[in-house]
Amino acid sequence: MRTEARGVSSACELGFLLQTRRAGTIDLAVRFGADLLFTPAVDLEVEDRSISRIWLGNAVLALSQRDQVHLLGECRRVLLPGGNITLPESTDGTVFDVLARKAELMGLIAVCNDGGAPGWRKQFDLDESQPLVSIVIPSSNPKYFAECLDSAIAQTYAHTEIIVSDDCETNAIQKIFEARQDGVNCRYVKNPVRLRARKNFEQCLALASGTYVKFLNDDDLLEPTCIETLLGAFLSVPDLVLATSHRWRIDESSRVIEDMPATVPITTEDVVVEGTSLANAVIMHGLNFIGEPSTAMFRKRDFEPRPHLQDVSPFNFDGEEVRGAVDLAMWSRLLVQGNAAFFANRLSRFRIHSEQAQARTDVLERSVQGIRNLQAKWIELGLFRAMPPHLLRCKSLARSATLREPWRAQPILSFPSHAEPPEAAIKAWRATRRHGFDTLLAPT
Repeated sequence: MRTEARGVSSACELGFLLQTRRAGTIDLAVRFGADLLFTPAVDLEVEDRSISRIWLGNAVLALSQRDQVHLLGECRRVLLPGGNITLPESTDGTVFDVLARKAELMGLIAVCNDGGAPGWRKQFDLDESQPLVSIVIPSSNPKYFAECLDSAIAQTYAHTEIIVSDDCETNAIQKIFEARQDGVNCRYVKNPVRLRARKNFEQCLALASGTYVKFLNDDDLLEPTCIETLLGAFLSVPDLVLATSHRWRIDESSRVIEDMPATVPITTEDVVVEGTSLANAVIMHGLNFIGEPSTAMFRKRDFEPRPHLQDVSPFNFDGEEVRGAVDLAMWSRLLVQGNAAFFANRLSRFRIHSEQAQARTDVLERSVQGIRNLQAKWIELGLFRAMPPHLLRCKSLARSATLREPWRAQPILSFPSHAEPPEAAIKAWRATRRHGFDTLLAPT
């Protein structure tokens, strides 16, 4: 499938001309005989992290919103760390204004390039060996807090800080904390007025001073090697924005109980998963197998405010608040910016008990509606088009430090099996002109 730029001669196609200005650059324009044609929902035939600069001409305005989002995601993928997207023809700022919010959603940073041309930069890699990890605990229920805090203190990775944001109406959590703080890099904040769950999460993120952040709900537990294992992926795998794992379910007595659909293992090996394909499977199925906030780890900088996303709180996705599902809002926000490491071992424990807010009918209803709103936003942006949601794009975690390790389409083990081979399913999916759920939205 080839896309012609609307509003231009049908004989000219929207494509990339390779190495047009200097080695390691590509140029997008309407032209005859382009080296690469831009195909919606299909990856550019360019290796990850191989291009230093991309020139985008005004022809990008001919693309639909969905195609612009896909193009910017591909630009971010193929750019080297610190590589730039330059808009050489955008003298009046039109192209920048049209693309700015989408570019920042994809994790790109607005800059003024050489010669004053506007554009964006891909984030630089961090120079790190023993980075600080913030374990942040938004707390309100003292019942399981001691066990939770003990699991944070027991981490095998030493360079951590533990931050407790106490939203409890009594001083019970404070007493538990004070009994355990000696010799531990801990910080305690008592909220003078109750913040409730969402604002308490936001405060925890703001208080974190580490390069990496690990949420830990006050009723959940971490395995001792959790931080060390998740951090190891970040330190070895390029373009990672999230590290997570399978997790246990436990009851009020901390006993392991049977899996629910969201905790059934999805893979038998440690893998790197292309971010959009992972978010796509979770969002389109409405099943959070990535995990609760206690399960995953991320870099704090990936939630830093961006000028054209300044109306978006850390737990929104492109303006959609996703009420009742803070974790899905976070994971979606991250996974359009890069890839995820998924560990087969279970590195955390998710507690099920009668006092959880999720057990309340009003919270459950709000969560269901939040997921539906997130699905509608995902569809609106066209982020579903590259992969059917029963497949993930994966590669071996052990070999992923090598950029040439090929991606492969892999079925999600916990989903019903499909008779159609993965590559055939992808081809049929991309050939579908209009998917059924597109009818929920205005044409784009």
